[in-house]
Amino acid sequence: MLTLTDILEALTGKRVELPLAISEAAIDSRQVIPGSLFVALPGERTDGHQFVGAAFQNGALLALVEKDLPQDFPILDLRAVSTDTPLSFPPSWTPGNPLCLRVNNTLQALQQIARHWRRKLNLRVTGITGSVGKSTTKEMIAEVLSQRYRTLKSPGNLNNEIGLPLTILRLGKGHECAVLEMGFYVPGEIALLCDIALPQVGVITNIGTVHAERAGSQEAIARGKSELVQSLPADGYAILNHDDPWVRWMA
Repeated sequence: MLTLTDILEALTGKRVELPLAISEAAIDSRQVIPGSLFVALPGERTDGHQFVGAAFQNGALLALVEKDLPQDFPILDLRAVSTDTPLSFPPSWTPGNPLCLRVNNTLQALQQIARHWRRKLNLRVTGITGSVGKSTTKEMIAEVLSQRYRTLKSPGNLNNEIGLPLTILRLGKGHECAVLEMGFYVPGEIALLCDIALPQVGVITNIGTVHAERAGSQEAIARGKSELVQSLPADGYAILNHDDPWVRWMA
């Protein structure tokens, strides 16, 4: 299980033995469960920093923040920490009580923690992308794998630069397989997700015109989806839809 030690190591490169277990991560204070990490993301309509207090009331132990808070919570500022700088915990904080971790960018910090945590796990990751059919394919693959292996799958459609890191942080060292959806909106996005998740198996369902208004063309969508194949290791496997000419060329 992810611990505060792992989080601090991911964000600072320093390993401080604080084996405070973190259950999972959440960006919605209403979905926080006891022992979780709350990630305060600024948004166009609302700002997660307004709900840090609610997250702590619902049982969160840690909060990633990038802004000043109206409430007086203990804050560990990680923005200027270097390899030569010791971590200076607030004197009012004791392990097991709420603590805010101040970073420059909470989304990037979330991704950094997930990237670090994934590399500590010995498991087989299957990444799935395509214009349609991702969720159905994910469910079928996870159902088959779970007959033999302890398997985690992406919940719902948590398949973007926020959802995939949240899913990664649900993994424990007892998991053997993960089946992860990878959504595409703009070029480079799937490459980012693969850098976090390190898939050894890549599945491409098809290439349609969904998101063409953002990507620019069906060809651009195909190139973006092909980032999954390009990110696979030398001993990885690409499972491609031969009936789709946009997918077939990825072989």
